[in-house]
Amino acid sequence: MFGHWHSPCFTSLTFSFFDGGDMAENDVLEEAGSQGASAPARKSNKILVIVVLALVLVGGGGAGAWFFLLAPAAPAGDGTTTAAPARVVPTGPVQYMELQPSFIVNFPYQGRQRFLQASLTVMTRDPSALAAVTEHMPVIRHNLNNLFSAQMLSVAESPSSGIEALRNLATYEVQQVLLQEIGREGIEEVLFTAFVMQ
Repeated sequence: MFGHWHSPCFTSLTFSFFDGGDMAENDVLEEAGSQGASAPARKSNKILVIVVLALVLVGGGGAGAWFFLLAPAAPAGDGTTTAAPARVVPTGPVQYMELQPSFIVNFPYQGRQRFLQASLTVMTRDPSALAAVTEHMPVIRHNLNNLFSAQMLSVAESPSSGIEALRNLATYEVQQVLLQEIGREGIEEVLFTAFVMQ
């Protein structure tokens, strides 16, 4: 009526399978089995099973992480491996372009209306990127105005780290516009040449 499986490693570990028999008969068999097994042996076996399962899970997780993160790239259809294209960095002299007029953004802070006035300059070594910044200035200004409006609360609460984070975000925004429009980031940095909050 019951099938018992005994593992060679775990002599007192027993799995019972219910085959649809009488419930009273099952209770009698379970009581008889539980009286014969000692409680400490069952407790140590449970701990051993938990430790073994934990080790299997950790090992499987480590193998999965290695497979997805550190495994070599799969070959492409022609047998060669694909790699990210190398980033070309222009080596010419540094050129600057000021974004005129200055950005003026209002934002609420502690129940009062506050204002930011910021003058920005882009830095690049690519002369064609400066032409692209001029050509796509409306999109760049729009994105930067939205960015400044959204981020001013964090800048007002932590000016020392917030201004640098805002500058990095502004650089990213301009690079994304240029990446979309001319296929490369174009500029190296956006610099704040004036930054006034009141």
